[in-house]
Amino acid sequence: MPKVFRVGIDASPLAYPFRTGIGRYLECILPHLVEASEGQAQFTLFAGRPLVNPVALRLIESGAARAVTAKVPSLYAWQQTGMLLQRLFSPQDVFFSPDGLFPPLIPGKCVGMYHDVLWHAHPETLAFHIRTVFTLRHKAGLKRADRAITGTQSSKREMLKVFGKVAEKLEVLPSYGVDMAHFRPPREDEAHLGEDFRARFGLTEPFLLTAGNLQPHKNLSVVPRALAILARQGRDIPVLAVAGFGDQEALRKSLPPEFPPEKVRCLGYLPEADLCQAYRLALAYVFPSLYEGFGLPVVEAQSSGAPVIYAAATSLPEVAGDAGIAFDPESAEDLAVKIASVLDDPDLRKQMVAKGFVQSSKYRWDRAGETLWRVLRETAER
Repeated sequence: MPKVFRVGIDASPLAYPFRTGIGRYLECILPHLVEASEGQAQFTLFAGRPLVNPVALRLIESGAARAVTAKVPSLYAWQQTGMLLQRLFSPQDVFFSPDGLFPPLIPGKCVGMYHDVLWHAHPETLAFHIRTVFTLRHKAGLKRADRAITGTQSSKREMLKVFGKVAEKLEVLPSYGVDMAHFRPPREDEAHLGEDFRARFGLTEPFLLTAGNLQPHKNLSVVPRALAILARQGRDIPVLAVAGFGDQEALRKSLPPEFPPEKVRCLGYLPEADLCQAYRLALAYVFPSLYEGFGLPVVEAQSSGAPVIYAAATSLPEVAGDAGIAFDPESAEDLAVKIASVLDDPDLRKQMVAKGFVQSSKYRWDRAGETLWRVLRETAER
């Protein structure tokens, strides 16, 4: 009989009702990791409090994984001490950390996933003492990891700048994907879903879609500034729909004085079914972020059939490929030109959509799950 490997996973992001970026990564890759193992692994999900994520709970209920949790006063305390104690009482052949952090003196083989160094590239996102701790802990995690993974060449370059020679061990491997169950073009019998979405969000007019918040690195303000330039040129601008940000009043206060306030809608946090409708119906998806380790919304939009206009920053050109149109993220004027070109040229939009399907098909969660399983198995076998 083939050996069955004991695989431990830091599942602490799945113990909270609201998903972080790492929580989303985990819930997307876990089912495919389990499937790729083909019964050759016993998965244990470690956390400092009971798991609440539906994907994790389904895996546990089906017997595909088990949970080991403890009541620890804070996430930091659990990562430093609670996780170590759990590991000592529950030996594993290999342990996977989805954020590359390990408790001191953790025993056995370890694999870390390293997504980005946002706190270093944009220090305004975190307080100084937290940035310092993050830098030290991630560098220590890289030193401790038997294998270290990242998803883009851009991320590896950034980490080499921050962590130095220890980041040379990072392997750029397929690590992300698109959930094709949601992010796909509509079927003929799904027209009513789009109509229902428009009615619920008041989007009866043509609209551009963007996502983000008012944190500086998300660079959201460049989009209304670009549309305001088009409005000054006498153009009838589309509505700007903003996903992921629900404070309509705060967004309106941030608009340029000449931007028509009735031309903006805050959609708030959207479940995947609604987010896919937004992508499908949008004239184009604009992603203005100054820093992304990967940029899942780019490939989700492409897979759903939306033309993508993206900031020429960090990993986004690598992820979007030649299917999207890049703009200078510091220039509202450049973005205005790019938006106008997409709005005015139906043939260009069709080409972008067709190329987007090809580009997004390169990113599959099943492939990411198979890759992660291979790395975990190889590490455990050493």
